[in-house]
Amino acid sequence: MRLRRALDKLGMALFVALAALAVAPLFWLIADVYIKGAAAIAKLGGLWTFLLCPPPTPFDKEGGVGPMLVGTLYMTALGALAGFAVGFPLGVYIGEMGRERLAQIARAGVNILVEFPTVAIGLFVYAVMSLAVDDLNRYILSKLPGGWFLGPLEGFNAYAGAVALAIVMIPYVALATASAYASIERPLREAAYGVGGREFNAVFIVLRKVVSRAVLTAALIGTAKVAGETAPLLFTAFGNAYYSPFTGPTGAVSLWIWYAAQSPYEVQILSAYGAAAVLLTIVLVIFILARVLR
Repeated sequence: MRLRRALDKLGMALFVALAALAVAPLFWLIADVYIKGAAAIAKLGGLWTFLLCPPPTPFDKEGGVGPMLVGTLYMTALGALAGFAVGFPLGVYIGEMGRERLAQIARAGVNILVEFPTVAIGLFVYAVMSLAVDDLNRYILSKLPGGWFLGPLEGFNAYAGAVALAIVMIPYVALATASAYASIERPLREAAYGVGGREFNAVFIVLRKVVSRAVLTAALIGTAKVAGETAPLLFTAFGNAYYSPFTGPTGAVSLWIWYAAQSPYEVQILSAYGAAAVLLTIVLVIFILARVLR
């Protein structure tokens, strides 16, 4: 008996040690980014200067990630909205019609897409944009008034970046929505059809309220995922160090980190550390919000 208790305690201690070993790199990474990032932001002029000003040139002593932060927030918001608009009904179809052949093919497709290299998604959007941008400008966009948000598109632009981020987000929303709908118990489903009447009302109004927390959590986790993406933006938004219209090359915090981390100049390397802290804060806030709402 004593030997069994000793073995139980030893096994439990081993599990705790392995769990601590698994999460230690995460907390080490977060602490390292915030310690070095906070020091870099203070050295580059303080928080507001860092959040609002353009990035430093090799000869500057102060600077920030203002244009990149605006670009990240704009492209993430558009990409999340578009990704949810496609991913949610797709997930409902997979979850409700899971036995149909087409639904099974759709599930296989989103399972492949969730593992797809995001740089390949960026290349795909770039190729499509290259083929379509001239016709779009000639027949539709050239007639718009122009400005920061509307007007003829350049080869690299924020909307191409948002489309790439939306494609990255679709499988996360679709799979979580499908799992949530598939987990609804049969009596509750029958009651929903009895109350809702038509199938559309039962699925998208009555049953949606049952799974709303799970779907919202999936949307927020997907948004956190795309907010930190770099690869799909390399060939779509391209990056920009200045405030400029979203119809042309647009900066993103993740792109600036990738660029500045390779710079030989200390001021830009410091800027990369500060930008990493800002981007990590955005991702963590969205992730914590998702956990709270779960």
